[in-house]
Amino acid sequence: MKQTNRFWKFVFITLIATLFVLGGSFFFLWQTLTVEQSHTLVIIANNDALYIICLLFICVSVIFIGLQITYLTYIKPLKKISAEASVIYSTNPSHRLNISGNKDINNLSSVINDFADIFENLNKNITKQILSARKETEKERNLLAAIMAELPQGVIICNRNGRILLFNSLAKKIFTQQAHPKKAEYFIGLGRSIFHMIDKGLIAHAIEEIEERLNHNRQSVASYFITPIHADHLISVETMPVLDPERQMSGFILTFQDVTDDVNQYDITHKNLVSLKKESSTHIKLIKNYLTHSHGKLNDDPYVQNQLLEILDLLPLQYEQISNTLLETILTKLPLTKLFLPDFLFTLKHRADLLHGIKLNLTTPIENSRVLIDTYSFTAALIFLIKNLSEITNISEFNLSAFRNDSQVIFEIAWSSQPVEKHFIEKLLSKRMNALPSLFYVLKQNKALLEVICKNHKTDSSQINIIAQAELKTPFKEKQRSPIITGSRPEFYDFDMFMTDEENTNLLDNNLNNITYTVFDTETTGLNPDGGDEIISIAAVRIVNNRIVYQDIFEELVDPKRDIPLESYKIHGINYEMVNGKKDINTILPVFKRYASETVFVGHNIAFDMKMLKVKEKTTGIKFLNSVLDTLLLSAILHPVHEQHDMESIAKRLGVNIIGRHTALGDAIATAEIFLKLLPILNSNGILTLKDAIKASRKTYYARLKY
Repeated sequence: MKQTNRFWKFVFITLIATLFVLGGSFFFLWQTLTVEQSHTLVIIANNDALYIICLLFICVSVIFIGLQITYLTYIKPLKKISAEASVIYSTNPSHRLNISGNKDINNLSSVINDFADIFENLNKNITKQILSARKETEKERNLLAAIMAELPQGVIICNRNGRILLFNSLAKKIFTQQAHPKKAEYFIGLGRSIFHMIDKGLIAHAIEEIEERLNHNRQSVASYFITPIHADHLISVETMPVLDPERQMSGFILTFQDVTDDVNQYDITHKNLVSLKKESSTHIKLIKNYLTHSHGKLNDDPYVQNQLLEILDLLPLQYEQISNTLLETILTKLPLTKLFLPDFLFTLKHRADLLHGIKLNLTTPIENSRVLIDTYSFTAALIFLIKNLSEITNISEFNLSAFRNDSQVIFEIAWSSQPVEKHFIEKLLSKRMNALPSLFYVLKQNKALLEVICKNHKTDSSQINIIAQAELKTPFKEKQRSPIITGSRPEFYDFDMFMTDEENTNLLDNNLNNITYTVFDTETTGLNPDGGDEIISIAAVRIVNNRIVYQDIFEELVDPKRDIPLESYKIHGINYEMVNGKKDINTILPVFKRYASETVFVGHNIAFDMKMLKVKEKTTGIKFLNSVLDTLLLSAILHPVHEQHDMESIAKRLGVNIIGRHTALGDAIATAEIFLKLLPILNSNGILTLKDAIKASRKTYYARLKY
């Protein structure tokens, strides 16, 4: 029921009650009349019925007109004053009351407008003072932003729930330059989850390492890992915690560097050195043979010959030393971590038992050696190998030992029974490890090799060796990375989303101010979704933490595979030539679904746009299950005394300037600005959660509109 009908409902109930009282009084008086008096009244009623009816009609009309004048002069203006005054103090200080009513109402409106002028001037002065006070701080922030944008490393800062708070241009380039539009990493933006771009297990493992180091008060708390992205690309990731003043982890910083070229350079250098070694050995052998069998044709002096032979014998050793130094120098650029063998073996034993119930009998190395590996991927590789061996042999107990052999650390995995054919074990190398690539690729990434031990020339085996790099002889200077404490530099770490609480997993119970929204709009060939009209343009913008993220927009023209009527062209200005050859709706909707994932849809008269998406479910297989809010319905809830709730009327009322009307992106941005203006009014009316907003929207008259 419309808000304006409440007055007439009250009038109707009052009229019924009045008629009931009058009827009762008439009945009581009728009982007191004599028969002659009753008969006289009946005769009068019969003779003058027409006059009596006309009199009653005139009375009713006068009463109705009086009530209508009362409503329009007193009741409705008061309702408008209440609604529009809330607009002034909550969203649009420039708005003024323009209400017609009686003299008292007009005086009240004038007084409120005077106060609004004072309020607006005070608001402007306060804003000016705040901007002046923050001017220097903004300069520092802008300088920091410029430095962040041009850092040689990609940087992403996240809150503790993995929501992105900040990223620089290099991070965006690393993740999006070769990503397919249908992939999650194609969209990187504020409020999005980092786990769509990097496997959650990798980051969880890094955070576990960080927390362990924090608990032991380690000086260096950073964690490192390598992960593949796109096709054949490897990135090195450094994870740093962000701590609040109480030293509780409130977020983390990820820095990225593409190490694909470093890894490839290492392989090329290694191959070239091996080739050079072979050629040099061959040449040296020829020279030695010549010296020992030439019978002194070049020099008969045995002393000279012996000296030459000694020099030639030293050349391979010198080559080996230079080769190892060169390879180790290259290897120091790769983000591998030094780990004490006893600690690593204990962790491996614990995870094997926890994840798969496999018992590892450890032989602890005597020397306190270290191994150079990527912790997460190498641990996952050994667990993966042991798990598959357990499945092949039906054994749940293995012996694991590790020892150092010169520049290598050898991990021996052995079992007492059920030997396995060598080719079965070698097949595991090409098997993919969940989110990680194949076992062979992960071992190569860690500069490790798998060796199947077959004794007595047999083809089956009960032992596998994993040969990894030991701690480098070249000094490996570990970066001393202390945690970032937000309280120490509040002007640089004033990120509201650090404090976002996402423990409430029921989206309907979330506060409207804490939800991420996708505000979208479509342009179509017509207004009949079921009659064959098609989407020709779709655009969207995101609202994160009560801010419009203008850098994270979605805008696409769509080929409708049909003509565009002239009437539609006059509205949105899109003709057939503009969309001919563009991607069709079957290609666009999967990308849009990825863009809008984990958000609430917002639109103006969004029922029409949702209908356009719904009719494509069968052909595209894409179904949108996002919750939906409509600014048309929300405006009708908050301003029931206003008769117009089109986008232009709402925008004018709330002080929103519409740029690009009847373009999908222009309407989406305008709708987003309108929605942000409506949020504080919703809160002041007790509509706090998404459930409250949806429930209230369903009660409006406009919610009955169907497409």
